[in-house]
Amino acid sequence: MSFRAAIITMVYNENYFLPLWCAYYGRQVGMDNLYVIDHGSTDGSTDALPCNRLRIPRDCFDDGQRAAMISRLHASLLSFFDVVIYVDCDEFLVPRTDLFASLPDYLEKHRNHSVIRAVGVDVFPERPNMPAVNTSRPLLEQRSFGFINPWESKPVISYVPISWAPGFHECDQPSYLDLDLWLFHMKNMDLDISLKRLALTRALNWSKASVQNGQGAHQRCSDEELINKFQHLMNRKRNIGLDSLPINEILSKGRTSDICQIPEQFISF
Repeated sequence: MSFRAAIITMVYNENYFLPLWCAYYGRQVGMDNLYVIDHGSTDGSTDALPCNRLRIPRDCFDDGQRAAMISRLHASLLSFFDVVIYVDCDEFLVPRTDLFASLPDYLEKHRNHSVIRAVGVDVFPERPNMPAVNTSRPLLEQRSFGFINPWESKPVISYVPISWAPGFHECDQPSYLDLDLWLFHMKNMDLDISLKRLALTRALNWSKASVQNGQGAHQRCSDEELINKFQHLMNRKRNIGLDSLPINEILSKGRTSDICQIPEQFISF
């Protein structure tokens, strides 16, 4: 039997990133192996998906509930797949293209690790007033700067059943951090896109437990706070490669890096 990989995401009204997610991961593992959990979308973005859709009712948003549901689905899919990945639909998991032919090539060669954590990179514009992203072209050719973020360096690949914590930043199993595998978080690659998404998440009906536990607080900030964050990060830009930084040290200390250049090995994903 050939090696099989499945990928899960969960969405609500993601008409911008979901087509990009499907196109990228569909090329990697095939559309039949993608599972989109539609949490009650109302914008038509999931009506004609080329992959599997599971539609669930929408009440409030509770990140603990989401993590528990995805963990159970992940375990069930492992009955049929060798490995199952969970990523948000604005996240793109890319192994070094000079070392691996594809994501499946990477996955098949790393079965000795039960759970794999990627180097998380938040992609940002490196200067104000950059042209809008053309989604028909490779994204990182247009947004080639970002910063390493321990919050995004998540356990996203698992060959065994695991239970994720809310936010999917941690799980109940030991994980291996692989510096040859990077997770590009694209939500903030364009200020206008980010502001539109912020307006949606700020207006969500968040569960009482999520609010009390501080879950998703960054998704409920003001426009001004987000704009100030963009400006602050642009002011920390350095014209050096992210791969020249002491990545293990940055992540082990829970720090973020300055905005630096994304390595050439990932640009054309």
